[in-house]
Amino acid sequence: MFLQGRLKGENKLKKVLIVIVIVLVIAAIIAAPRFLKPEGPETSQTAAVVLKPVEITKAKRGEIRSELELSGTIQAESQVSVFPKIAGRLVVLTVDEGDSVKKGVPLATVEHEELELAVQQAEATLEAAETAYSQAKQLAKVRVQSQISQAKAQFRAAEIALQQVVDLSEIRTVTQIEQAQAALESLVANLEKIKSGARDEDRQQAQAGLSQADANLANAKSNHTRMLQLFQNGAISQQSLEGAKTQLDIAVAQHKIAAEQLQLIDNGARSEDIQAMEAQVQQAEASLRLAQRQATTRSWEKDIELAHSQVETAKAALTSAEALKTAKSWEAEITSAKTARTQAYVALKLAQKRLSDATIHAPISGIISRRYLDLGGMALPTAPLFEIVNIDTVKATVDVIEAHLNQLALNQRALIEVDGISAQMSGSVVFISPTLMPARRTATVEVGIDNPDGTLKPGMFAKVTIPIKIHADAILISRASLIEDANTKTQNVFVIENGVSQRRAVEIGLLRGGEAEVLNGLAEGEAVVVAGQHSLKQGERVRVVNP
Repeated sequence: MFLQGRLKGENKLKKVLIVIVIVLVIAAIIAAPRFLKPEGPETSQTAAVVLKPVEITKAKRGEIRSELELSGTIQAESQVSVFPKIAGRLVVLTVDEGDSVKKGVPLATVEHEELELAVQQAEATLEAAETAYSQAKQLAKVRVQSQISQAKAQFRAAEIALQQVVDLSEIRTVTQIEQAQAALESLVANLEKIKSGARDEDRQQAQAGLSQADANLANAKSNHTRMLQLFQNGAISQQSLEGAKTQLDIAVAQHKIAAEQLQLIDNGARSEDIQAMEAQVQQAEASLRLAQRQATTRSWEKDIELAHSQVETAKAALTSAEALKTAKSWEAEITSAKTARTQAYVALKLAQKRLSDATIHAPISGIISRRYLDLGGMALPTAPLFEIVNIDTVKATVDVIEAHLNQLALNQRALIEVDGISAQMSGSVVFISPTLMPARRTATVEVGIDNPDGTLKPGMFAKVTIPIKIHADAILISRASLIEDANTKTQNVFVIENGVSQRRAVEIGLLRGGEAEVLNGLAEGEAVVVAGQHSLKQGERVRVVNP
């Protein structure tokens, strides 16, 4: 028990000694400045003041801006693959990789002999169509008028033929019967005379019979000629023409009989002559029966009906021709010829276009970056021949997150830095994608850059800075001077006035790099603490130790 009490006493003594040592050390630290400074008139007045060392800068006016810093890739303004429009072997090749070309200059040509022939053929077709159109304009109306005149003439001829058929058909049939009957009677009388012997009056009668036969033959020939013409014009039937031919044959036979009768009278009758005369009588009887049968069948009525049909046909043709005039059908013919000419003209243009397509032209100005075929290679419309890039103007393509898109606008100025190029370049926003890429929630933005010397190459890495806001006359301080109040979430600074610190609440605007814009709470030229401010208190005296 005694030992435990002794140990407790020693521990208390140790604690007391430790407290005494700590107090003496603190007292020595406080008293140290007093012994270090020489004594003088002011020493007694400032002996109790400790000057805090600080660094200051003065608030100044200047420009500050809020910027977006983005990374992207340089791309050509235009990059085009050139395809041939027709297939064929390359017969001309005028450029190589690296060559500069202007828009529209020829780059290569494929074989085109067949295309030239097609153009010549189309030219000939167009010339023929032009001629046909010119003729149609001059002759179409005249042709219709000619058709009308011809139809009128045919109609009149058909009416005349009808009248001739009406006038001749029945009379001709009756006359044929009378002629056949008279011929029969004459032959019978002659036969009787031959049998009884000839007399002077018989000779005279035979001579008269021959004269009558001459007249009948001439009449039959004339009638046959007239009927043949009507048949050729389609006014009478084949049957009527054959009837006229039969009457002609009868007239010929009768003339022969009359001549033979006269000869018999002059020479005297013989038995064979009598037999011949009897045969002639029989033939005349047959002719009379034929004429009577034709009269019975009234064949002339068929001729009249046929002639009427010809008149109606001619009348319909005339009506049709006059309808063409009423409808101005020549206008349709002219329009058709004009359409054919237009089609020929279009065909020529297509042929010329295909021939022109045989030569491949540069679609843009730029540099030949690739050539895929050599001279003599087979060009196909599905395979590119060249690749042309235009780098007079390039674009830096960057991805901008969704939150920053509303801060961008077209034609907004941008600054571009590229590794390996010392000079900073300027450009402007030329494209903002209307849609975002869902996976990254970013939109593509393109910044156009003039590149007349070709300094920028497609594929280069670019740093793009786009100023969002620019305040040209702002009060600026160092961002290092700001002290945030954890309770009020406000920004504060210490200002030195007459060597004493004053805490100020300030309203901060734009921040850029190491600078901050002060909107309220600070005036231009005031001294702001930038080092040592975190240990300062309101109203403390300070010592400026700026280097």
